[in-house]
Amino acid sequence: MYIQINEEKIKLDFNSGITVSVDGPDTSYYVEINEFQKNNDAPVQVEGYNISSDFNSRYLRQNFTCPIEFYFNFQIKIYKFIDKLGLKLIFTHQYDDNNKLVLFNLDTNDYNEALLWVDRIKKYQSINGCKIMLESQYENLNKSFLSFYQTKNLDLYKTYKIGRFPKTSNDWRTVDSRKEGLIWFGNWKTFWSYQHPRFWKNISSQEIVDDILGI
Repeated sequence: MYIQINEEKIKLDFNSGITVSVDGPDTSYYVEINEFQKNNDAPVQVEGYNISSDFNSRYLRQNFTCPIEFYFNFQIKIYKFIDKLGLKLIFTHQYDDNNKLVLFNLDTNDYNEALLWVDRIKKYQSINGCKIMLESQYENLNKSFLSFYQTKNLDLYKTYKIGRFPKTSNDWRTVDSRKEGLIWFGNWKTFWSYQHPRFWKNISSQEIVDDILGI
């Protein structure tokens, strides 16, 4: 997804976590992600740092990334530095998949489980108003949504992968001994892996999909 704001061209991608890049005249931009928690109108910061629009920069990353793949109610803010004024907010985006195409990828060999997960996906749709595209090994389920027959102008807003995925990350957040067994963001947000808010071994099929979709 591309957005033009004056001289800045902003790219957002929510298909494997969150990725933000800015192509503009300034050498750096500050990007932050905030989360709106239930029953709280004030968002809390999850992550924030400077990125560079200069692809030859040796000191700053070109992309802002947050590898969380499951649902959370996030907001992106982008700032630029203005002489004598400091940081100025130039762009805000609130996650909202209403009337947008969302891909749900089911990783299961159990047809009945796939049926259950599709039912919960429809529940997610009733809450958020997205358009469903389904990928699974069951063609009849995939074809049950009109998006299966859409072959042009496929602009995916978000991808959700639903299954039982091992924890494969080995970044410093994953191995941080202060929150052993959990990943820690913003000194407050903890979860089991970037794919699952909690370990799936001892929870039901419905709890797995509900965790991922934030139901």
